[in-house]
Amino acid sequence: MKKVLVVLLIAMLSMFAFAGCGGSDEPGSENGGTADGETYSLRLATHYNTSHPGYAALERIAADLAEKSDGAIEISIYPSSQLGDYTLTYEDLMRGAVDLALIPIPSEYDPRLEMNFIPYLVNDYAEMETAFGPESYFFQEYTKIHGDLGVKLLGIYVEGLIGFGFTDLPENYADAAAAKGDMVRCPAIEVYNLVTEDMGYSATTIPYADLYSALQTGVVDGWIGGTPQLNYTDFKDVIKHYIAYNVFAENIGFFMSQKVFDTLPAEYQTMIEDAFMKEAIYSYSVAEELDKEAIKGMEDYGIEIIYLTDEEMAAYVEQVKEKTWPKLTKNIGEDVMNNLVEAMK
Repeated sequence: MKKVLVVLLIAMLSMFAFAGCGGSDEPGSENGGTADGETYSLRLATHYNTSHPGYAALERIAADLAEKSDGAIEISIYPSSQLGDYTLTYEDLMRGAVDLALIPIPSEYDPRLEMNFIPYLVNDYAEMETAFGPESYFFQEYTKIHGDLGVKLLGIYVEGLIGFGFTDLPENYADAAAAKGDMVRCPAIEVYNLVTEDMGYSATTIPYADLYSALQTGVVDGWIGGTPQLNYTDFKDVIKHYIAYNVFAENIGFFMSQKVFDTLPAEYQTMIEDAFMKEAIYSYSVAEELDKEAIKGMEDYGIEIIYLTDEEMAAYVEQVKEKTWPKLTKNIGEDVMNNLVEAMK
């Protein structure tokens, strides 16, 4: 009987000791519970390397949150897809296996996510906050779609505006209604092929890794899918002309796992939302500066930069809205498309 009592006493003491240590296995938290005295260690995944402006934005966010939380929020950044490519990272966000991310937005989990690929939703830097900011219809609707997947959207990060790079200047490039005949490489995203053809060009899909040689050997005459920055850094030796059609605003997302977000105290949730949105809005002015620097670099390198007149640009915008936008409603939904149109008027 004495031995039994001793065993029971030891067991009870062990239970009290474990309870006193916390013992929480909540994602993103060392202890779980209230904000007082807790430390939340969060992993953030991105495809950017450490020299990209997007990585610098993440460093500013991490420092800002560490300061405002008195060290309670610790963010470790994993660049260059160290935690997997962006599609895998998004899935990990859905499951709560990754806490935060700055990544491209994969549409395979919900076709409505192709909202961010609407051509000519915005074609000017001054319109970006109206289009993508926290009060915009786009951001609010997009937040709901990601939320249905268990992912919290914290902000839209814009890299720049997308034009066309060409090895030879197309005839009638300024005429929206003209058939150009030039072959343009598009990424494997349906809307890029649709809009390219609706602008009068022939479209083909070629892997990005093969694009340089395709331009060099004349397999294609030009390409769409890159900002001035990418045209300058990766293709300045092969393209001779850059037409600033500004068809898309190249954008990706600041994300957080909803499961992880829900474990945080309300004050830390607000801190995180504010810090990421601040950098999202800042990216709109950074994108303009970087695009201008890249255009100046291309000019200095001997590449001809071509801008359309206001009338020529307006004709392309109207043509794309008339021809391409109706083709997108099957994925995005007619109501959402109509609301976006109204919001941007």
